Amino acid sequence: MTPPDAVNPYGAAPPPPEGSGSRRPRTVDYSFWAGIACPIIGFVLLALSFSVITDAELEMILGEAGAAGGQTLTLDQARALFRVTMAIVVVFCLILAGLWIMFLIFMRNGRNWARIVITVVGALWFLLTIPTVIGGATGAVLTTLAAVLQLAALAATIIYAYLTPSNPHFQPRNSV
Repeated sequence: MTPPDAVNPYGAAPPPPEGSGSRRPRTVDYSFWAGIACPIIGFVLLALSFSVITDAELEMILGEAGAAGGQTLTLDQARALFRVTMAIVVVFCLILAGLWIMFLIFMRNGRNWARIVITVVGALWFLLTIPTVIGGATGAVLTTLAAVLQLAALAATIIYAYLTPSNPHFQPRNSV
């Protein structure tokens, strides 16, 4: 064991080569944070969508089901079924949000495969959100605005991940 005041016979370690720092490009961070905003906005959109359904709409659905020869439910049963459906949808969305964030973390750490997964899933998510924007119900301005904001966040996530400053971050690194 070398005493703490002894001189190191090998000298100091050489500085890393210029430009080889492990600093993550800002565009990757922008992509990550835009990606984090996506599920948050999605949950706001989900809450807005569920909040606009009224008892009158449930009664209308029950009336249509009865007219079509389906089994009729009472309004209380329909509300209970609606709440159970909401709970299942929220749990499913929480699982998807967790997976999305996991892939964002892998992408942020330089995994190109995660960037590709984010791109494919983000493109599908984008396509599934477009009908909310185009077919927005009258009076559901907040829902439409949240959907537009979500589309913008999804687009930013994908675009920032592929900008020129981001690309070197996803290149294979030599292990030492």
